[in-house]
Amino acid sequence: MAKEYSKKIIWKIMYHIWPPVVRLLELLKIHNSRQDFLLGYLSSKYNKDNFIKFLFEKGFEFNVLAYRDPGEILAMRKLDSLIYQYHIRLFSDGEIRGHYEYAPEAKPIAHSFARLMEPKKEYFEKEFCEYLGLIK
Repeated sequence: MAKEYSKKIIWKIMYHIWPPVVRLLELLKIHNSRQDFLLGYLSSKYNKDNFIKFLFEKGFEFNVLAYRDPGEILAMRKLDSLIYQYHIRLFSDGEIRGHYEYAPEAKPIAHSFARLMEPKKEYFEKEFCEYLGLIK
């Protein structure tokens, strides 16, 4: 019980400390490319606000601990069993990218070094088919 409480306190602090560190690393061009796993493009029937509302309804939340890829206008995640997360990004050109990875709270070092990053394309296409223009 004490271990879980300590972990929550540490992550409460990290949620305030880590985002500025990530922004600094971005300014230094440590991270300056789009990550892999292109899913498609946002259907012309929808916009960013529609997409955000839909993602919230599906259990996603804003991803404040992630790097921002060039052109990114939205990053959200959905935790899966507190160890993994689905991470989805929307870009200013309408491109949508997503992957499955360790959640930083569960495995911070493995997450930081992308030790597990899988496309899970079937999951994303099933969940977001209408937003990707896969259903007419």
